[in-house]
Amino acid sequence: MERFDSLLEAAEFAAARCKSWSFATADERYDEQGLLVLAETSDSENPIDEDSFYVVSPSGAIGICENGEDIFWLFLSDAAPNEDLPLTYQAVPQIKFCPECDSPVYPGARYCAKCGIALRNT
Repeated sequence: MERFDSLLEAAEFAAARCKSWSFATADERYDEQGLLVLAETSDSENPIDEDSFYVVSPSGAIGICENGEDIFWLFLSDAAPNEDLPLTYQAVPQIKFCPECDSPVYPGARYCAKCGIALRNT
């Protein structure tokens, strides 16, 4: 799941995965252009606070995390209407230092650049 600071950024990303959405709590439907206009208007009139963020599911559903953990799903992807959407957001832990030589490692690295040990996210 990807994380975004604005609804417009989330909608632009979701549009690469899906072309139409249903509003989660009403019978409203949105095509790509309609969702982008709504997102831009929402961001300018009602921006989220600094502790909140938007998430986009693999199928293009869009949710908001107002407390940084619980997800309230706003737009459901018509590409996968039965997608099993999580109710909480969990960041993938990243290794920041090599457990062998304590050198800094790049996010997503599979091996330490200094000592060569295999790195695993646990």
